Amino acid sequence: MKRRAVLLTAIAMGLGAVLATPQTSVAETIEWRVQSLFPAGTSDYGVFRDYFVPLVEKMSAGRLVIKPFAGDAIIKNKEALDAVASGTFEAAQESPAYWTGKDPAFVFVRNASAGFEEAWQYHAWLYQGGGIELARELYATQGVHLVGLTLRPGESLHFKGVVKSLQEFRDMAPKVRTIPGIPTDLFSAMGGSPLYMSGSEVYSAMDKGVIDVGEWTGLAANYGIGMHEVSDSFLYPAFHSPVGVDDFFVNQASWDALPDDLKAIVEAAVRDWSSEQWETMYLADAEALKKYAEAGDVHVVWSVEDMLQVREMAREAWGVWRDKSPMAERMYESQVSFMKQIGLLE
Repeated sequence: MKRRAVLLTAIAMGLGAVLATPQTSVAETIEWRVQSLFPAGTSDYGVFRDYFVPLVEKMSAGRLVIKPFAGDAIIKNKEALDAVASGTFEAAQESPAYWTGKDPAFVFVRNASAGFEEAWQYHAWLYQGGGIELARELYATQGVHLVGLTLRPGESLHFKGVVKSLQEFRDMAPKVRTIPGIPTDLFSAMGGSPLYMSGSEVYSAMDKGVIDVGEWTGLAANYGIGMHEVSDSFLYPAFHSPVGVDDFFVNQASWDALPDDLKAIVEAAVRDWSSEQWETMYLADAEALKKYAEAGDVHVVWSVEDMLQVREMAREAWGVWRDKSPMAERMYESQVSFMKQIGLLE
């Protein structure tokens, strides 16, 4: 009896100690504010808000919650890298093209004009060819952690008037809205006058005649912002961006604070998001083709000879940008080597 009493007393004391110990099994919820590249109402933003955001919450069992914001909602997209680095908000999906002024190497993260022609090629370089390690090294110099890149189908180029060839483009001598980097050099070589402005300003600039040619993102997203209302024809898929590439980066301190399992969850979710975005936008672009036709916007296709000339001009620009920084040279060499490996270059 005495032994039993001692045992019961020990069990009671142990249970009391457990009950008295603060419970740590329920982790504190982490909330990130994340700004998208895309405006509300576009299919791309819908994939971000309705697919990626709930996916992260579900995979993390509610431990990581993302509060989504549309493009330019917190700060102008082109200022988001500095804002995330400083902790104004925790993360963003933007375009690497915005950061070429910080290091020219970002033009190759964006996918250089006339570069990788299909999404699988870029994706394979990223995860099989060492691209993600190089890119993360580059983003780390800006005080953020690059989680991954999200891909879209090739982008569209919209014209005032019906422009059926490279020569007609040259004769037009248009003002072209484009992004900093290789596209700027390319459109200049083609006889255009490049102008840079935020994607949210393209519709208004086309409408007011500030620009004659506009490009921003994919065909369906451009329809979503009303490009069919202010243009007469479009080239799709266009040479300036055969694969759309966006980045997803996180404030370095916010990333470092995540436990390893949540880091793995976010990385996996971004790769899944990229696939969902590409597939969704591919189907949306196919549907948008019908809508442009109904609106009277002409789908033009340039000749093979014209496209080869444009490719040569673009690849001349590659060499110029390769020589602008040590990291640009490393990125260029990595991509060219991989393109040769898969037969895209000789």
